[in-house]
Amino acid sequence: MRKRHFIKKGKRFVCIFLIPLFVLTISGEKAEVVFADDGKNITQNWAAAAVFYNTTADETETYHMTDEEFINTKTELESRLVYAYSTYYNKLPEAEGEALKEAQKAWIDCYYSYVSALEQRWLEPVKIFFGVTGKERRTNVYREFILLLLTNRITDLEEWNAGEFAEMEEAFAPFKKSELEKEKEQLQVDMGLCLYVIQEEYRQKIKAAHKKYFTFLESDERFISLITNENEIIITAEGLLQVQRMSYLTSVHYQGCRFFRREREE
Repeated sequence: MRKRHFIKKGKRFVCIFLIPLFVLTISGEKAEVVFADDGKNITQNWAAAAVFYNTTADETETYHMTDEEFINTKTELESRLVYAYSTYYNKLPEAEGEALKEAQKAWIDCYYSYVSALEQRWLEPVKIFFGVTGKERRTNVYREFILLLLTNRITDLEEWNAGEFAEMEEAFAPFKKSELEKEKEQLQVDMGLCLYVIQEEYRQKIKAAHKKYFTFLESDERFISLITNENEIIITAEGLLQVQRMSYLTSVHYQGCRFFRREREE
């Protein structure tokens, strides 16, 4: 097995398409995956302030993109993804290659499930993180989510191909395994909030996307375990990275859900 250089890449998942006009500070053993039953969604307390869409706020590049610019950017990223996957897959031994193929198929299922879910309601520009200093902004939730999802996967495949994996200090590994479990649980709660906030007609596709994400996460962990000879430190670090990324994306989606909820209530 080739020599691998392990690097810390936990903060390397902010797509350049999302940050030119504002600055974001973004700060993963397995938890049982539990989803809300139909009609049993999680409640929460609502902020008293309503969103005033026309008030001054930072704006993302996805907010300003034309439809043609977005399609071109998305198509370019999808082509780059195919190349990154094919290049890496063709270098791997048979067993590792099959594990990567399985993980990539799960990722593709997750990706298109999110495309279908977000196209239902989140194609319009919104204001998110209302009243949160440094994060309040106008954006396009669908575009921001999809472009970052693509960029994150491309980054993984390219860095793994270069022998680079997420890492952590060995002394912190037991604590990080516990943190990973807690973050998975919190992610499920946050996904449940998205379901609670938005109308019933949109929930089925959103819930399907959530389930496909956790299917991908498990498949991805199996690949990382195989390619690193079951190195628990790397498995945990890569798992944390994946969950933290989706936690951020889910927070963006949730904010978009809240925007449309307020729109209905007002």
